[in-house]
Amino acid sequence: MRLTLLAIGSRGDVQPLVALGVGLQRHGHHVRVVAGDEFDGLVADAGLEFTPLGVNIRTVIESHTNIFHLIESIRTLVLKASAEAQDAIVSTFLGVSACPLARERHVPFFYAVPIPGLETREFPHLLFPRLPLGKAYNALTYRLADHQVTHSCPDARCLFLEPRPTYLFCFSSHVVPRPADWEEYAHVTGYWFLDRPADWQPPAELEQFLQAGAPPVYVGFGSARTNDPQKMTALVVEALARAGQRGVLVAGWGGLQTGALSADVFAAPALPFDWLFPRVSVAVHHGGAGTTAEALRAGVSSVVVSLAMDRVFWGWQLHKLGAGTAPIAPRYLTAEHLAAAIRQAATDPQLHANAAALGEKIRREDGVGNAVAIIEKVIQSK
Repeated sequence: MRLTLLAIGSRGDVQPLVALGVGLQRHGHHVRVVAGDEFDGLVADAGLEFTPLGVNIRTVIESHTNIFHLIESIRTLVLKASAEAQDAIVSTFLGVSACPLARERHVPFFYAVPIPGLETREFPHLLFPRLPLGKAYNALTYRLADHQVTHSCPDARCLFLEPRPTYLFCFSSHVVPRPADWEEYAHVTGYWFLDRPADWQPPAELEQFLQAGAPPVYVGFGSARTNDPQKMTALVVEALARAGQRGVLVAGWGGLQTGALSADVFAAPALPFDWLFPRVSVAVHHGGAGTTAEALRAGVSSVVVSLAMDRVFWGWQLHKLGAGTAPIAPRYLTAEHLAAAIRQAATDPQLHANAAALGEKIRREDGVGNAVAIIEKVIQSK
């Protein structure tokens, strides 16, 4: 079968779909990945066919504050990339413009979702506060959020038409149990992990740094941007010093700076988390779905600086599971507060035990395999 994977978004959006593509290809399917132009190397390293979207997606994302305007700005490119004949389309939300096209062609559309954003009475939508107002309030929050989506993005209305597309929730039921009131089209598969290329080698300086002392603290904010990277970097370095910890800083999309910062801090533009996280004591991050997944898989306790949107949800979910400290909202972020959270995450034995236990469960899951089986079953039934 021929499948197009619209992996539109930041690396946290792209990497899981590339992992899925590898799994599909291993099962004998032809896979084509569409992503921002800057992800050609990531897709090529995985051995998959790459179709560039035609823009640097980071530039596009950073130039928009409204996600619906962003979707409209790339709509023509998404439709062009989806024009090739295929047996199914798998897409992130930013590629939702392909959903009506798939329905028109009677081609199955699979919606890859890294967050629990489907209506349930068990907990409120992640963009709404968790208030003790009962199941009716929880359901109402989704209806309000869905109304905003369908009103602001006409193509997204396709997600709510019957028969509904197949929803593939690429997170673990050990982290968010599947709500009992979700219908059959909604599947919680487990995480889709993409490991580093087999020939990847860490920088010699990093190896030396790791061997020179106790496991360090990872700090990175992924695709989340800060208003002043220099100030944020200085705050992080001071917090590590106050906590008496060494650190590995990963710059991401502009949250931190690289260069010579301190003898106790190693800074890098990017590093593969599947290699790095088993070698650190604590992960300080923005609560992005991808980074959260990697920290959980490694069994590392987290400190989340919950910058926005779903990241707040993941921060509190980690805390609820006992695998992370209470998340820190940006307005309360100081070197003193961050140092206290790092100290707690590094020394609390219960946090370590909870994170390690979750890591064992997640490592036993086969999220990609589960998703491949679902995709094959749905396509064959069509």
